Amino acid sequence: MALSTRRTGRSRFTLLVLVLASITLLTLDFRDSGPVQSLRDGAAAVFDPVRNATDGVTKPIGNAWDGIFGYDDLKKENQRLRDRVDTLEADRSDADVANRENKSLKDQLVIKQNSQIPTLAAEVVSGPLTSFDDTISINRGSGDGVKKGMSVRTKAGLVGRVVRVTGGRSTVQLITDADFRLGIQLASNGERGIGHGTGRAGTLEVDQGIGADTEVHRGDRVVTANGGLDQAAIPPALPLGRVDRVGFNDDRSEKTLVIEPAADLHALTYVTVLLCDDDCS
Repeated sequence: MALSTRRTGRSRFTLLVLVLASITLLTLDFRDSGPVQSLRDGAAAVFDPVRNATDGVTKPIGNAWDGIFGYDDLKKENQRLRDRVDTLEADRSDADVANRENKSLKDQLVIKQNSQIPTLAAEVVSGPLTSFDDTISINRGSGDGVKKGMSVRTKAGLVGRVVRVTGGRSTVQLITDADFRLGIQLASNGERGIGHGTGRAGTLEVDQGIGADTEVHRGDRVVTANGGLDQAAIPPALPLGRVDRVGFNDDRSEKTLVIEPAADLHALTYVTVLLCDDDCS
């Protein structure tokens, strides 16, 4: 017991000496006493472990304190940053849409420059009203020279034909409509046939005119042959699409073709009306 008391007394005495030495060093340091620099460094080496241990205990408490009382500020800042990101994404989306529309309109102007048939650029103002409807509406009508039967296309290929016209608006029947019929021609060998839309399948089918021995391959290009079918003024040699599947009719006397349209009929923004309703060759 006496030995323990003496050790405790020495520990307290040592701590007191260290505290007094620290006060002395601080006093001399404030007076900018150069000779005590080495002594101060030595004292720092003694007290650093104690200070580090204290920091290790108190730092988590401080962090927890900041976390409790700074949470609302952090949440507000996080929301502000999220709002900023959303704004930037919206701006980027608007710019992408504007670029696509600009390119689409330029494509229609290129058609006008490269074609001998007078053309008229038009904007698509509404798409199909139902899943069974294969028509679109454009913002051009009889007041702009548009007539029933005129062909409508994009740079990629034929889109359809005008079926209804008012003063400032027209309805265009898409080539995939089940009632749409037209003459087609294989670009590879000139073989001609008659095709029609397949409705909801979104393709065209050729089921007349292609002989059973005609060489046809998947991917072959198909163009329009003539515009004499079903009162449609369709110029020849307009891009129509590519062969997707090749088959035979029931008696295997002719080949049947499924054609994937060249024009993206689900993403029409601007189209071109070909202003010919009689001689479109």
